[in-house]
Amino acid sequence: MDYWLYLTGEDESQYVALARHAEAAGLRGVALADHVAVPVRFGSTHPSGETPFDHRSSFPDPLTFAAAILASTSTLEVMPYVYILPMREPFSVAKQAATLAVLSDGRFRMGVGAGWLFEEIELMGQAVPARGRRMDEMLEIMRAFWMQESVEYHGEFYDFAPAGMAPRPAQPIPIWVGGKSRAALSRAVRQDGWLGMNYDLPEVHALLDTLAELRAEAPPRDDPFEVFVIPNADPSPDLHAALGERGVTSTLAFAWPAGDPNYDSLAAKQKAIDAFAKTFLGR
Repeated sequence: MDYWLYLTGEDESQYVALARHAEAAGLRGVALADHVAVPVRFGSTHPSGETPFDHRSSFPDPLTFAAAILASTSTLEVMPYVYILPMREPFSVAKQAATLAVLSDGRFRMGVGAGWLFEEIELMGQAVPARGRRMDEMLEIMRAFWMQESVEYHGEFYDFAPAGMAPRPAQPIPIWVGGKSRAALSRAVRQDGWLGMNYDLPEVHALLDTLAELRAEAPPRDDPFEVFVIPNADPSPDLHAALGERGVTSTLAFAWPAGDPNYDSLAAKQKAIDAFAKTFLGR
């Protein structure tokens, strides 16, 4: 099992130091949340059923922070968890992701989702209906720009004559797709991995069953397929080993309780990372 440190809701001045410490402790990567402008009032419901933040919550731009973290580490991977792709257009996202991949020797992962905060998507000038189909086109366009010297596209939402984008990454950037609907799981199977959220264990296993079914129906692939999920259960090496047997490759490293003032300092968080690594990685 690989472990990712989730950096959100903390003191941003600590992010780079925490990323370096996570790398030294043996964690695979860091995950960065994505929101641009949260409306003061919104009626959309978070997938957890809760309202975990509001317009005063801090969300540093994940691609900007990814650049800082990647430049400050040598093996650590970074991904947005998740980047709300339908809030944007595909060209600038493809360019930014390609640049991060080139500058980090391929350590950037593109975690994407369709988004649940409809008011924010509309605020960004994008339509909520059919965002899934538009996202599919965006992913096709982005991947084409990463792999081809020139791209021409004629779809339902995007239609353009041949254009090129450089620099291109040496290898296509892995795309991991979030969401738990059948459409989201199907989209993940067409890409390189699935990003789950916090689910109770029975739901985790049901989603893994559906994912396995969809993967069995899809064309065979030689490259790895990543499965990332966070079980709502007390973390333990035995639990993670059991999930690993079901194909789960990654989860979050809950090194300290979110919002606990006892972990406000950088030193306290670093000590917590070390304790996590000792328990789960034998470091």
